[in-house]
Amino acid sequence: MATASEAPATMAEGPTTHTPNQNTYGYTREQQIEALHKLRAPFDPKEIRFLPRIWCKACKDSRGQGCNRHSFAKCSKCKQRMPQDGHLDLQFVGHAEATNRLLNVDPFWDWAPLTVDERGLPQVDGYRGLWIRLTVCGMTRLGYGHAGDKTGGDAVKEVIGDAIRNAGMRFGMALDLWTSSDLIILESGEAPETGTAQPQKPATADSPFERLKAQVRMGWDNQVALIDIRRDAKKQGFDDQPVHGPGGTEITFDKLLADRIDQLSQQPKADAA
Repeated sequence: MATASEAPATMAEGPTTHTPNQNTYGYTREQQIEALHKLRAPFDPKEIRFLPRIWCKACKDSRGQGCNRHSFAKCSKCKQRMPQDGHLDLQFVGHAEATNRLLNVDPFWDWAPLTVDERGLPQVDGYRGLWIRLTVCGMTRLGYGHAGDKTGGDAVKEVIGDAIRNAGMRFGMALDLWTSSDLIILESGEAPETGTAQPQKPATADSPFERLKAQVRMGWDNQVALIDIRRDAKKQGFDDQPVHGPGGTEITFDKLLADRIDQLSQQPKADAA
């Protein structure tokens, strides 16, 4: 099991100073990439759950009565009483589904807390959150979990499961279930231009190329993730698709990925200099 050496200042995207001297457990780099690529496979729609989040500020303050634009009713997705068109149903996978995916990829996967208390138990931080190291196929990445308002034994289980799912996302697991537009609405408390929050499409409803582009946006600073995406694009015949490059010029999707991968590969050398 991995051991903790330093508390992180920020969430890690791939190997960092907080995941030093990684033991590959006999995997070559190519074998790691091939095995970890399976973590990124889409989840079956039956495995996807919905977490309601109210974005309308007036509805949040209405104590369940709604505002002059939204009335409360049972949502057909999350099955909870929520303001209609005033909330988002965020897609996520549960702890059991995440554990099953990890076991399918690496039966010997493991996690360890970054720090332990005097009894040797995982130690939470000042926010009652837990930092962990998740190791899959010899690759270790950081994750952070929090139990929200839960207390007691349920909070312990929730914080561990949340941390594992969070660390799994650093490997690309269920990464496509989050969209930047949903996050913008939740943070701003304002509806999109149409005046109502747009429901998320099921993971299988997105076009394959749009999904790849979304994965690129989420994994822009993760070299291993971009290598996986580039391979997917070639397999699906999207490598020659035109996209806008960083300078606004039109380039192929493969060229965009190749340039970024090369840029990321040069960063350690630049930092060392």
